[in-house]
Amino acid sequence: MAQSLEVILSPALYAYRSTSGKHISVVIDILRFTTSLVSAFENGVDAVIPVSSLNEAESLKKQGFPVAAEREGLRLPFADYGNSAADFKTPDIKGKTLAYSTTNGTVAMTMASANGPVVAAAFANIPAVTEWLKMQNENVVILCSGWKNLFSFEDTLCAGALTSLLMQSGKYQKTGDEADLSISIWETNRGKLQESLINTSHYKRLIGLGVDPLPEYTVQIGTSRVIPVFENGVIENKG
Repeated sequence: MAQSLEVILSPALYAYRSTSGKHISVVIDILRFTTSLVSAFENGVDAVIPVSSLNEAESLKKQGFPVAAEREGLRLPFADYGNSAADFKTPDIKGKTLAYSTTNGTVAMTMASANGPVVAAAFANIPAVTEWLKMQNENVVILCSGWKNLFSFEDTLCAGALTSLLMQSGKYQKTGDEADLSISIWETNRGKLQESLINTSHYKRLIGLGVDPLPEYTVQIGTSRVIPVFENGVIENKG
């Protein structure tokens, strides 16, 4: 029997999903949490603790954990790292357990974890995540992190890429119009990913803050076998 596949366009809509019971959630926040999370594991991070509150992040720092943290797109003063993939291209991170807190992505991830495992997807690891999901034989909810509970084009674009690949396997049945919408956005823009990215409101927001969103890096597909899975309070690489 086919597993259900649902796309949720923002965390505010997650409570209204039609998928009931335990399921696998896929969190997508390509600008920048899930893209940067893949980078962290590629550069040798051993594990990541996602935290939704800054108080918890500061508490973990006092316990000796390196901390990556941002709010409103900017790295926080107490943090060792920000929320850019480039921040983790350092040997200092190898073998460490990193505490990580962001405006949108870590909040979405911790929320979804109440219903089962959560995997982080970005363009870089979409093929690897697709293969991993197919092996799990579980219902899947793809959750776009968005921006402060609002829709984001870039996350929906990435969700469409993942949805399209999963549907090609013949193992899933789409639930709701959001899956079709995300596929439509993907099919329309797949040949111009970087152009599509730089036209989004969040990309422009980051540029306005003086932050480099690494557009060329962010839209590279299939460059990583990292599969970050959040269970029991810790993200580990299952790739």
